[in-house]
Amino acid sequence: MATVNLDLTPIHQCSVDGCTFNASTTCHAPAITVGDHGANHCATFLGIPTKHSPTSDGHVGACQLSDCTHNSDLTCHADSVEVGVEASGGTKCLTYSAA
Repeated sequence: MATVNLDLTPIHQCSVDGCTFNASTTCHAPAITVGDHGANHCATFLGIPTKHSPTSDGHVGACQLSDCTHNSDLTCHADSVEVGVEASGGTKCLTYSAA
């Protein structure tokens, strides 16, 4: 069984209803990656109809947004993050703050 480093930034809320890892606005991916080739997206989004069985709350495993104030050495150092949907329908880290 995989374990999660509890020093990772927790995901406070995720409002992306279409994600397999989302159950009642709680992310249950063991760890997500924020950033998709430099774009502010949740790269872990998985839009298949089968829901992941909730086992634990999600965390940010890696952040590829080097221009975010919370990013240090590809690791998120925010107290927690929120993930949501942008106008175009893509997923987005709502906690992102440009450096």
